[in-house]
This record gives sequence, structure tokens and C-alpha cells, in this order.
Amino acid sequence: MSLLTAFSNARSSLGSLSAQSALVSRNITNADNPSATRKYATLGTGRQGGVQILSVAQSRDQALFRSLVTSNSTVGAVEVTANALDRIRDVIGDVDAFDSPAASLVGLQNALSQLAVTPESPPSAEAAISAAKDMASSLNRASSAVQNMRKDADTQLAQAAAAMTKLLAELETVNKRVTVGTATNADITDFVDRRDQIVSELSGYVGLNVQMRAGNDLVLTTDSGITLFETTGRPIDFTPSPAYSATVSGGAFKIDGVSVFGPLAPMPIKGGSVFGLLQLRDETAITFQGQLDALAFALVDSFAETEQNPAPPPAVPDTNRYAGLFTATGMTTVPGSSAATVGLAGLIKVAAGVDNTVGGDPMRLRDGGISHAGQPDEARFVYNSKGAGGFTSRINDLVAQFSTTRSFDITLGAGGTGTLGDYAAASMGWLESRRAEATADVDYGKVLLAQTRETLSNRTGVNLDEEMTRLLDLERSYQASSKLISTVGQMIDALLAIA
Repeated sequence: MSLLTAFSNARSSLGSLSAQSALVSRNITNADNPSATRKYATLGTGRQGGVQILSVAQSRDQALFRSLVTSNSTVGAVEVTANALDRIRDVIGDVDAFDSPAASLVGLQNALSQLAVTPESPPSAEAAISAAKDMASSLNRASSAVQNMRKDADTQLAQAAAAMTKLLAELETVNKRVTVGTATNADITDFVDRRDQIVSELSGYVGLNVQMRAGNDLVLTTDSGITLFETTGRPIDFTPSPAYSATVSGGAFKIDGVSVFGPLAPMPIKGGSVFGLLQLRDETAITFQGQLDALAFALVDSFAETEQNPAPPPAVPDTNRYAGLFTATGMTTVPGSSAATVGLAGLIKVAAGVDNTVGGDPMRLRDGGISHAGQPDEARFVYNSKGAGGFTSRINDLVAQFSTTRSFDITLGAGGTGTLGDYAAASMGWLESRRAEATADVDYGKVLLAQTRETLSNRTGVNLDEEMTRLLDLERSYQASSKLISTVGQMIDALLAIA
């Protein structure tokens, strides 16, 4: 090897070592960045000999990255459900909470039983009316919590649509940098890191399938196959509803013009917070609202009144069943079924005819006539026609309603038959079961996500100890190359001195 060749090789080695040192320093700087991957130089022999950096590469593991994306989508879906159900539980409590529908129902039964013991006591009648108000309030409060949950979910869906649109716009720019840089052999590693980070953030909103095409080009589809990104981001469409009640249906969430959830959705998604929010708003909340409405209808039906003292012929007997102790604005007769009372839990109240705070008479609970209180035909609906102070027949009938087995809509998930108390407890149990299941899924999902993230970081992330060791190796190589240059210089000087 000639002195010139040795000098040239040593000089190119110094340039390569300097560039490698810069990469190591870059890795050390990003050691605390969980999204950063380890960068390293791909080395080769230059045209004139010597070691040169041909390109900058990075540590990647696509299989683990896809697992991370899937785990992130799973956690995103169950976490929103768990948080929302926790908020409902905070509002209405569990089965044993004093103001829960189940506990309020027990309180009403006890108050009516006490009134049956002292039917002549106005304070006992007032206590029973107060317990009925508590019962109605607990249903009103639970229904309001459910609709607030739906409204919150709607708001979060709007925020998700805006965030996804912004991420897709940035992804278009970053992906173009990656594909162009790949074609020109430029250093694209930081852009690839950012692209992976964007994909990870998007996976928190919807389940994703990640595909790579020629030229390092990225294609994203939802877990159901809807194209989310291909060269450009697809439009995300969602219009939130201004307010929610039991009769309001939420708007559709669309990706590239395709609805992603519901019975009419051709390609429903299965993961991400968008899926969790839509499931919460359009399934879980509606089912629980249906259970509350069914309980409210059962109360109206159980305390209904019928004609007791028909008018003499030729008057036609009244066979209708009228709302008694429990009613709602605009309600007179009892609806045919709970299916006709959507939102009743939020509207149910104690009839004004027995509410002493608005001029009603609590003793009508014993005597009857609540449904037609103050009307000319009130007497036709009075059970205690003789005005006996010890009259208990009507009260005993009302108390018996608590032990009467009724039929409920089994599709609502709280059972098909049972007493009022059974159904109230089953409804609360259903909610608790859903909440506990969601909480367990969140805990498991977070553990799995953390393990996947840690494994991916160990495979592709920056290890500070390894980088420092690499830096020391480069320093020794740098010293050796410098020594070689110095030796060549000395030899050239010696040759010149001889000449």
C-alpha cells in the first residue's frame, strides 16, 4: 500500500468516524424520546478506497409496531367506556347507595307499609309521598346522567374527527418526505419516526391496518377495511348534535364517506376510541336508558287507577287505566307498554293531586281519585267511597305491587320477569357488570400495551449504555486513524529529508 493510499484511507476513515459520532450523539439526545429509534450508519468502500457512510438506517420491527398499534386501539376503545360508566356510577351510586333507584324503591315500599299500619295519619301519608318523590328524582337523575354521557361522547367524537383530520394532513406531508427521501437516498429516519408516531396516535382513535408499498410508501386502512390514508388522507365527517334526550339519535361518524358504526354501517370498525364512543352513545347508553324507562313504566302501571264508582246507565263504563301516584307531563292514561314511553325515566314525577307542596292532598294515596283530582268526576275514581279513616284496602293493594311478578323486555339485558325490586337491582347489576368488565379490560389492555411498548423500545429504541460504549469505540478508532495520518506524515517528512 502506498503512503498516499494509506493517507487517503485514514482521512476517509476520520470523516466516517465523525459522521458516526454525530449519529451516536443524535441517539443520545433522543434517549428520552419514546418515539425515537436508534440510528446507525450503513458503511461501505468508497470509489477511492477507504470506509465511507453509504446511508443512514434505523432499527425497526414492523411486527412489533403493528402489535403496538393494535394494543393502542384496544385500550382506546375500552378506556372511554370505563370512564363514562364510572361517571354514571358516581351520579347514581350502586345498588346499596341510599339515593339509587333500587334503594329509593325500597324506601317507597317501607313508607307505604308504614302508611298501611297508620292509614289515618297525615304525616305517614306525607312521608309516603316524599318517598315517591325520591323515587322519581332518582330515575330523573339517572336518566339525566345517561343523556349527559351521550352528549359527552358526541363532543369527544367531534374532537376526534378534528384531531384525526389534522393528523392525516401532517401524515401526508411527512409520508411525502419519506418517499422522496427514499428515492434520493437521503436521511429520512427522523421523518419515519414521526410518521410512526402519527400512525400510533391515529390508532388510538380507530383500529388500523398498516401496509407498506414500494418506495417506503404508507397505506392505512381501518380494521374493517375502509381506506384512511393512501397518498392523501381521506375525509373524516361528523356533525355533533346540539343537545341530547332519550329520543335523539346521534349523527353518523364517516371515514371517506362510509359510516363506521351501527346496523346500517357496511364496514363497521372494531377498535379505537371512536368505536368505544359510538358504542357507548348508541348502544350501552340507550340500553340502560331503556331499563330506566321500563322501571318508570312499571311504577306508573303499578300505581295506576281505574274507575271504582261508575255513573248510572246510560253512561258507558270507563275501562281505561289512568296514571295515579306516578305520572308525567301530558300523561293521562297508562301507555300500552314500556316501548311507548321512551325517555319516561327523565319525565316521571309525583302527581300534583297528592303533592301537598302544590296544594294536593297526600291522603288521596289512601283514598284514591289521584288521577282525576279536582275534576267533577273525581268521585268515580275514589276507592274509599265511605271516607273511613282506617281504610287500608287501597294501600295494601299498592304494597302488594312490590311483590307482584311483572314482564319486562328481555332484550334490554336486565331480565324478562321479576318484581319491581328485582328489576331495579338487575338493572344496577347490569351497569356494574359492564363497568367492572370495562375496567378489567382497561387494566389488561394497559399492561399489554406497556409490555409491547417496552419490547419495541428494547428492540428499536436508544440504549444509553450501548451508545456510550459505541462512542468510546469510535473515539479509539478516531485515535488510531489520527495516529496513522501522523505516521504517514512523519514518513513523508523522512523521505523528503532523504531527498
